[in-house]
Amino acid sequence: MVYSFQSFNRGSKFLDIECTVENNKDEEVFLQLPAWRPGRYELANFAKNIQKLEVRTLNNKRLDFEKVTKDKWRIKTGKIKKFKITYNYYANTLDAGSTWVDDHQIYINPINCCLYVEGRQHESVRVILENTQKNDIATSLKKKENYFFAESFDELVDSPIIISERLQHGSYKVKGVKFNVWFHGECKPPWKKILKDFKRFTQEQLNVFNEFPFTEYHFLYQILPFKAYHGVEHQKSTVICLGPGYSVFDDENYEEFLGVSSHELFHAWNVKSIRPADMLPYDYTKENYTRMGYLTEGVTTYYGDLMLKRSGVFTKDQFIKQINKTLDRHFYNYGTLNKSVADSSFDTWLDGYERGIPNRKGSIYTEGCLMACILDLTIRGKSQGEKSLDDVMNTFFNKRAKLNKGITEDFFKLSIEKALGSSLDLLWKNYFYGKEQYYSVLKEVLQPFGIGLKKEENQDKLAAKYGFYSSLGSSKAYLIAPDSPAEKAGITIGDEIIAINGITIKSDSAKHWAEYFGGKLEVTIKKDGRTKNMNLFPSSQSFFPKVRLILPSSKQNKLLKNWLGA
Repeated sequence: MVYSFQSFNRGSKFLDIECTVENNKDEEVFLQLPAWRPGRYELANFAKNIQKLEVRTLNNKRLDFEKVTKDKWRIKTGKIKKFKITYNYYANTLDAGSTWVDDHQIYINPINCCLYVEGRQHESVRVILENTQKNDIATSLKKKENYFFAESFDELVDSPIIISERLQHGSYKVKGVKFNVWFHGECKPPWKKILKDFKRFTQEQLNVFNEFPFTEYHFLYQILPFKAYHGVEHQKSTVICLGPGYSVFDDENYEEFLGVSSHELFHAWNVKSIRPADMLPYDYTKENYTRMGYLTEGVTTYYGDLMLKRSGVFTKDQFIKQINKTLDRHFYNYGTLNKSVADSSFDTWLDGYERGIPNRKGSIYTEGCLMACILDLTIRGKSQGEKSLDDVMNTFFNKRAKLNKGITEDFFKLSIEKALGSSLDLLWKNYFYGKEQYYSVLKEVLQPFGIGLKKEENQDKLAAKYGFYSSLGSSKAYLIAPDSPAEKAGITIGDEIIAINGITIKSDSAKHWAEYFGGKLEVTIKKDGRTKNMNLFPSSQSFFPKVRLILPSSKQNKLLKNWLGA
């Protein structure tokens, strides 16, 4: 198949696409548009962005077609060998997984907008980018003469493209593999620092697996003028959306930039090579259910930051800060009482990327990350540092991924047990597939490394004693603890405190007035468009605890150095 892309009117936000089908031998063919994209395990229904579609022969004769599902079309071809489909796609979302057109760039995620002929996904693909002579093109697709080439539809839809006159480019090499770094958007990359840090964490990741799955790789950055944070993994590239451009390389923002970059690179092995058997191969037409989100995103989240520490890009304090952020996300989420990380993975297709109803589920990123950490520390502790989760991931890559075999739940468990030299049944039942809280097991596995774990009361008294947690700069309920005074009084997410003991609340001052008064609070709530007065009494129980790692003040022990690097 041949795909041609251009935009006749960029201001309209439409991407114009022509798809030529060659070597047809059938009376009728079915055209399918993907309903979701890998890396985002929810239905996206991309077909809603197609405004008009026509099918014609090469001499411009119309062919009859009809829609048979929300994103599938049947075409009566009469065995015509070649025909073309012309359509447009509304490209008006700019994030790491969408398609966008404006005066400065054409940015294509082919998974959003490329139709395929059912049954012919394995065939090679050519891509023609029209009117791009004055532009740079950032993509992992290989160029041949005047077109780009993909081995299959799978490779095509895993190969985003940025076309622009405003691309900034740098590169580095590790073990003979070229890594390209592209920036689009208003920003001033500190190239020397970026390439030095990227080379270090790339080398550390290669040390885990011994080789890179591909011959070249591309980091594609969309830098926006406002706050943004989003990354999507691809087979030979990643798209990362960050902002604002004026501060994206400063202080903590630079830490976030490094963190998401390391995370997405690790996906080149874990997900783009190592993949749950449930998702091998991908079926783009429907949900691809798996309970192994603890592998796909949990392990990747854990290793993303660990690689930065072990490579020396992150200091020990920077790494611990990231773990503490993860601990907050876990211990503030009472949804873990209702759904295991495995079941939360299954439900990503339902509401995995939104907060959803209160306290319903956990997170494959947060709980999966902590479980990966627990596994790694347990293996290191029991083997006195001779083995680690690295060995398991290396096995997954070399013994399964390179043979195009997926990871089953049983194989995952057996591989961990082999590294442990003992059963995983307790962790498996109580944590991966159960709803036990992580505090006790974390404290236990950290002890051999000389690291303590402390649980303290949240200094936000409104959260700690009344169960009402608001987001930064707000007096609206962001989280409500179950069985807390706030929940028992009927307060739910989105309700807003507008007064405490007759004092009007501004911004996030509710927590300060709650601490000031203590005891019984006369609270005025804005709820469902009405105001409501109620009394809140502090609980003897404490909610939203602060859980923190305590690093040894004396000399680090051997296991700790083995885990975090020198």
